[in-house]
Amino acid sequence: MKKIRYNFLFVVGLMLILGASSAVFSQSKLNKNSGILTVKTSPLSYPVKVDGQVIGMSGTSSEAVFYLTPGEHLIEVEGPNGQKFSRRINFEKGKKHCVCLTVVEKVEKERCPYDIIVQGPAKYVKGDTIYFKAINRVKDGAIPVNYAWSIFPSTAAIIDGLRTDTIAVSTKDTNGEPIRVNLDVNDGVYDEFCKQTIPTKTDPDIPPTIDPIRCDIFEAGKPDEDKARFDNCVIQLQSYPDAQLYIILYEGKGIPVDRLGKRSFDYLVNVRRVDPSKIVMTKWGTRPRSTVEIWIIPPGAQPPTPQ
Repeated sequence: MKKIRYNFLFVVGLMLILGASSAVFSQSKLNKNSGILTVKTSPLSYPVKVDGQVIGMSGTSSEAVFYLTPGEHLIEVEGPNGQKFSRRINFEKGKKHCVCLTVVEKVEKERCPYDIIVQGPAKYVKGDTIYFKAINRVKDGAIPVNYAWSIFPSTAAIIDGLRTDTIAVSTKDTNGEPIRVNLDVNDGVYDEFCKQTIPTKTDPDIPPTIDPIRCDIFEAGKPDEDKARFDNCVIQLQSYPDAQLYIILYEGKGIPVDRLGKRSFDYLVNVRRVDPSKIVMTKWGTRPRSTVEIWIIPPGAQPPTPQ
């Protein structure tokens, strides 16, 4: 919806004219005691008044010239829709006053009956049902609003509220990508100026990547030397509640890995009192000498894989 108003942009100038003369309000005779008024308007010609009396029309391609008696006069130019330029000007003999006006059409947009924002979660966890709500910030908006929602990617689904101000979205089939919701708003009345398209995005709540921690790798030797290496890793394990002690054995010269594994497990459980459910032992091929590799696997971290 719009209103059209007309405003004058004007320039008033003063110029000294030598040897000019005229009779009052005459456009054809010049008197040396006259003051001179020129009026030019754009884009159309409009009535010119002096002291309330119409004395002619303004010029467009060139100025209209009027000769006035010296003294103060009320100059008026009547524009469209009742708009008026009005100014009192003091005229002196031999001096010219120029009035140049341009009529400007000003389109004013009336206040829309709706100004919609969309609220939704900043993050989502896969599998959750999340909600997006359209809120009209124009409190007294009385015109019913039409809501058209769309969503991307296709793995997210609007399961309720498609044509209402609130939608429910299922995330159970998403693949960890951002969900983008788009709302088109209109009312069928003020759409030319008021209709809105509002994009909204929510990101997946992805936990930070947790890496496994390699605590030690050593060639199996004397039992006391091996125990000292295990002791250091058990101390580190205490800093990670619910973590696993992941032990990789490599076959080589020296103690057979089966015996090495049993000796290591017995020491960790019976001496160091490590919960047996936290210990994982596996064999990974060969090395020149029997070797032990110890990893700490915090919750959420993946154990290493053979290279």
